[in-house]
Amino acid sequence: MVTQKSLQQFHTLALHFYCHVFSDSDDNHHHDNKSPPATITVLLNDLDAVEAPQVIDIIIAGCKGLTIDHEACPAFCKFMFKACAKQIRLTSLRSSQFEICITFLLDGLERTETAAELRVDMLRAFSALVFENASNAVKHYPRVSNLLLQLANRSTRPLEVRRMAINCIGNSCANAGSKLQPYYASYYQALLANVCVVEHGSHGTMMVASSSLDFTDSAVRKVASSTLRALQFVLSQDRTLVTNPLCDIIQIVQKFIFTSVSTQAYNAMREEALPTTPRGRVVRLQQQQTNRRPSQISWRSMEPRTIGLTSSDSELSDTADTTMANPRRQRDDAKIRINALLCLAAIAKTSSRALYPHWQKFIPDTFSIFLSNNTDQHGNLFPTLQSDNQPLSLFTLLLYDPTVTVRTAVCNTLIAMLDGSKQYLSVASER
Repeated sequence: MVTQKSLQQFHTLALHFYCHVFSDSDDNHHHDNKSPPATITVLLNDLDAVEAPQVIDIIIAGCKGLTIDHEACPAFCKFMFKACAKQIRLTSLRSSQFEICITFLLDGLERTETAAELRVDMLRAFSALVFENASNAVKHYPRVSNLLLQLANRSTRPLEVRRMAINCIGNSCANAGSKLQPYYASYYQALLANVCVVEHGSHGTMMVASSSLDFTDSAVRKVASSTLRALQFVLSQDRTLVTNPLCDIIQIVQKFIFTSVSTQAYNAMREEALPTTPRGRVVRLQQQQTNRRPSQISWRSMEPRTIGLTSSDSELSDTADTTMANPRRQRDDAKIRINALLCLAAIAKTSSRALYPHWQKFIPDTFSIFLSNNTDQHGNLFPTLQSDNQPLSLFTLLLYDPTVTVRTAVCNTLIAMLDGSKQYLSVASER
């Protein structure tokens, strides 16, 4: 039970460590004469330099001394998130300490009157607390499961609350193994509902990647990205989900891997990186008529060509160009591609047999169209993507995606696909 005495103890402890870290500061004495509510928030925002054992003491004292209604609770949840994510090893938490922390967060999250902003802070702290910590968290299921499934529902608003709940699902499943086996199917369905819709066709009912998602909304893009990240953790723990009749997860992952992969999007990203004049206009660096090989020309200094473009490619509106050139949109799309690639890598590692028949969705059987569109008369690759009129391929991303982390994710995914398919490739070579 939270009492005034426990609150005062928490304040005294936080102040003690603050004064210890900032012993030379002239501001320390200003905190002594103020009441706890007026100083705890300030103290928590400045305690980054406190060592791990002291951080744990502060967290435990805060969970015991603060109520959800206390004005310092949001700052405490932010401090708890930073500490669990960066400062302390969760293995350093004893089982009894973890119990105190998770109970504090669950009690607050289950209260319907908890404000949305505070709920986001608490979910963020919860996600850091349970990451790869299933051994301690498992005893709190199904309480945790019921809460997260409710908050991760597609109808939950605001979207940031739903996104944080989705992150919690993914983090709680990370390296959980068989400990959470009864919950993977429910989590899987809840996650899919955030990026998919139910389609009733001649072959039955199937969930397919939703075409109704408003990707012009940054919040929607973030939800999709977090969902794919969480799916990666769930798929890594339960290989049976890949063949689940609920959906064709490989087809869904493919759609998100190639989100906004086009000459328009890639050239917009390239132009965004070009230098600008004082008036903000892009300075276009004209390609000089020299004897340099095209492969030696920087992708940032080469004008887009029109080889192989369809009519729609050359008739794009200014509004579409502006949308694609939005730096936030570019970053969000890159994160979606990365998390979708991580999903594909997880499938390759856990269910290589199920993935192998679908390789052509990611690695086309022939590169003749791609090469004819993207090489010069000497067979040298152009430094920028030239056409959308070609099969989708991971090699398109590997060669032309302007984001280094996307290209790195492609490499890791290809390694996972090849490493998990040695026996299938050896059979193919024998034939």
